[in-house]
Amino acid sequence: MTTRRGAMGWFGAGAAAWMLGVPGLAAALSRAVPLDDPDIKVTENIWIPMADGVRLAARLFLPADAMAKPAGVVLEYLPYRKRDGYRYRDDIVGPILAKAGIGFIRVDIRGTGESDGTIIDEYMPVEQADALFLIDWIARQPWCNGRVGMRGISYGSFTALQAAAKAPAALKAIVSTCGTEQRYVEDVHYRGGCLIQNQFDWAMEWQVVMRAPPDPAIVGEDRWRPIWRERLEASRSIVSDWNQHQRDDAYWKNASTQDYGKIRCAVFNVAGMLDSYLDSAVRMMEQANVPQRALIGPWAHKWPGYPDPPGHAGALPSDAANGTPGPGVDWMPIEVRWWRHWLNGEANGIMDEPRVWAFREDLPPLAAWPHDTPGTWVAEPRWPSSRLEPQVFHLNADGLSREAGPERLLEHRTNLTVGLGGRTSDGSGEPESWWREQSGDDALSLTFDTPPLAAPLDVMGQPVFTIRVRADKPVAKLYARLCEVTPDGRSHYVSYGLLNLTHRDSDEAPSPLEPGRDYDVSFKGQFACYRFSAGSRVRVALSETWWPVAWPSPEMVVLHVTAGASRVALPVRDAAGVDPPAPFGVWRDRYAADKAGAGLYDAGRLQGVTVEGEVGRRTYTLVEGSDQVTPEPVAGIGTVYGEAYRLRRTIREDDPNSAEMEALAINSYDRGDWSVKLRAWTLCRSTPTQFIVAESFEAWDGGKPVFSRRWERTIPRDLV
Repeated sequence: MTTRRGAMGWFGAGAAAWMLGVPGLAAALSRAVPLDDPDIKVTENIWIPMADGVRLAARLFLPADAMAKPAGVVLEYLPYRKRDGYRYRDDIVGPILAKAGIGFIRVDIRGTGESDGTIIDEYMPVEQADALFLIDWIARQPWCNGRVGMRGISYGSFTALQAAAKAPAALKAIVSTCGTEQRYVEDVHYRGGCLIQNQFDWAMEWQVVMRAPPDPAIVGEDRWRPIWRERLEASRSIVSDWNQHQRDDAYWKNASTQDYGKIRCAVFNVAGMLDSYLDSAVRMMEQANVPQRALIGPWAHKWPGYPDPPGHAGALPSDAANGTPGPGVDWMPIEVRWWRHWLNGEANGIMDEPRVWAFREDLPPLAAWPHDTPGTWVAEPRWPSSRLEPQVFHLNADGLSREAGPERLLEHRTNLTVGLGGRTSDGSGEPESWWREQSGDDALSLTFDTPPLAAPLDVMGQPVFTIRVRADKPVAKLYARLCEVTPDGRSHYVSYGLLNLTHRDSDEAPSPLEPGRDYDVSFKGQFACYRFSAGSRVRVALSETWWPVAWPSPEMVVLHVTAGASRVALPVRDAAGVDPPAPFGVWRDRYAADKAGAGLYDAGRLQGVTVEGEVGRRTYTLVEGSDQVTPEPVAGIGTVYGEAYRLRRTIREDDPNSAEMEALAINSYDRGDWSVKLRAWTLCRSTPTQFIVAESFEAWDGGKPVFSRRWERTIPRDLV
């Protein structure tokens, strides 16, 4: 059940002191503020003219006295429809910020929501230019004090990081949550030079976002259909577009940070250890020489924790509350302090606290769900931290050891079913997407274990795998997992690293392997903050593939790893150290009444997988989601918003080119006689030399089909 202590008890002395001087603020920070609160003013829509005459649509939340007492203003710049799709979240964030004396403006990116224009891809140059124009425009408004911030999760994090890299004068600070400044390295398309599953399901979600119509209540009954028709006609095969860029070329660099030295604003990095964008938080701390903080929790692709919206009466928090899996963090008080410091010039002590707070896990989240992940909050005064000591463990033929053993070749053959214990690189709010017990995948991999630990071992940071490997084919992968093996034989996931071995030296200029030649490859694992318990063993598991996440190599591969010449460096933190109390509120067991997903952890790697055929030629199929639309009323505007997502991944165990990834997304909008539906579908297959992509997009108006387009493309494989 949800437990909440008084707000004043959740903060350090400095934080409590500054709140005492702001009437009503302490009570407002940790619960939702109603839209009709007399201390705020909400404007449903304003039009912002761009330099080329296009108008962008915005929803504005201000302190009621902002015209007399201008405030710092936070921009969230998204394609996700301020009017309906993400309204529930803005209705929480906007009023809280405005009540705390900070303006908040939600802008629909050009070609989305109610904004004019069309959009054909993510992060286009015109979209980035519009962001800079918006920052300057906001700074010049009479209700703004000239200081602008940007915030966002996922897409909104990207747009904030992209703006920060261009250093507009008025942008003083950003909050970057679950995003990245390096698209090829860490976006949903490639990982370690490997094509990953998220490219396909996200492509269909993105397609229905780009092609959705504006709301007639905002743009007018006479304008919405012509605007929608223009968006529909701009449809193109987005999967084919993305699949053509299989290395880190100019396409990905366009929206990635090229020079960290150009960043001038302060950065608050927020990340979850179940999220694929986790490493950006620590990389930004290491590369950008600006004031920064980081908060890293056990969460999936979610905010650390919001209060429930006004009127919520459910037994569990609403979807808007986030902080999944727990423990959640009472996030909005932290964010308010951040903005009041950087935008309103308030000395509230937020930059005097440790630069990094992370949740040290004692078990993976799914092992305890629906209860909170076991562990505790730990702090580092700065990052990189001098308190962390790399400790090297050698992958020897007889296990992991602090000393290198004799060199010996160990053979591993591609097993196309390795990976079902970790079914995605990007955990969602659904427990089905989180890491499961790993012993089933370990049994199909090369494994290296330490003896039982005499004392706890804490890691905090990114492990580095250095492996001497040879392959019998010119294209091959290496998938490494760091696990804790407990005395009962369970294998708990801690971190992973993935490398397309043709990218061993460069993502920009990969080169084929010379079969039979040894290569010493080095690659980082994902950030981990984890305690290996006394009596447990540290395990490294190696395999050639990670299905159903990474697209298989063109051929079945035989790898030889040289034991004794391979190693892993762990970032070890003194387990005996004492950390200060966390200066923020923690929501404990917030989802404990939810039994969905309970028991999944030990259900086995094949739980939910359909297996058909004879041994040696079995077909494994994993279907997630549904094509049945789930309708949800949008509070305050009478619209019913519906969505459905379905992902199918299929492979036959003896043929990497039997792989199929099929994704479907449907969105619908209904209010009175306004009724529209959009459906996007794709299927990707391969041969040893090509990707074969089919894609379709359809739209309905009032139940009648009004648009349909289909594409079929073949794209050469570029060492993938």
